[in-house]
Amino acid sequence: MNGKTINHILLVDDDVLLHKLLEEYFNIHGHHLYSLKEGEGIGNFLQQRRPDMIILDIMMPGKDGLYWLGWLRTHYPQIPVLLLSAKRTAHDRVKGFELGAADYLIKPFHPKELLIRVNNILHNRQIADNKLIKLGNYLFDPTQEKLLNNNTQIKLSTLESHLLLFFCQNAGQTLTRDDISYALNGNEHHPMNRSIDMAVTRLRKKLGDDKDAPQYLHTVWRKGYRLTLNT
Repeated sequence: MNGKTINHILLVDDDVLLHKLLEEYFNIHGHHLYSLKEGEGIGNFLQQRRPDMIILDIMMPGKDGLYWLGWLRTHYPQIPVLLLSAKRTAHDRVKGFELGAADYLIKPFHPKELLIRVNNILHNRQIADNKLIKLGNYLFDPTQEKLLNNNTQIKLSTLESHLLLFFCQNAGQTLTRDDISYALNGNEHHPMNRSIDMAVTRLRKKLGDDKDAPQYLHTVWRKGYRLTLNT
């Protein structure tokens, strides 16, 4: 394999043909794909081996993918999950991200698009691994999705953690809502969607930021937001 690291990915989907197609395609591109046809086997699988990420279909027999996403966020929060679904409304995508999905891809899709999204998730995870980011009196731990302030631990949701990591990777730059939406959701921001603003508000509270005179997350009028690390 020319010394390249092989990434191990778990696909949970009841579509047998999709398993066969993706197994061959991902193998060509240096990924090893494990397969499960239903969510009930996830727990047992993860006791035996730990994949680098999970691709999870929403509509499956038994408990659906959103149930298993919530279960994974509780028991294995360090494993990123990409959701697959034929559901294409903004409500469905937002619900997936609120539950902690790293990405959301609508069926049908081209295998190359899935591969690009998978590679982006794995790349961001490698950046975050074993790296604490200093923000003033806080330390941000992306892998554990928490802020550390002296002896206090402040838990972040997966969305908040991804958002803060994106800000940290682009510290000092003004990020538009489109920039943020593309990074988190893979699509442009809808003017009526307040999820980004709400996530920023929650982050500000957890950072102890004053909205009118923030130390970290600044609102740039009519443009977006900018993070100042204050290291």
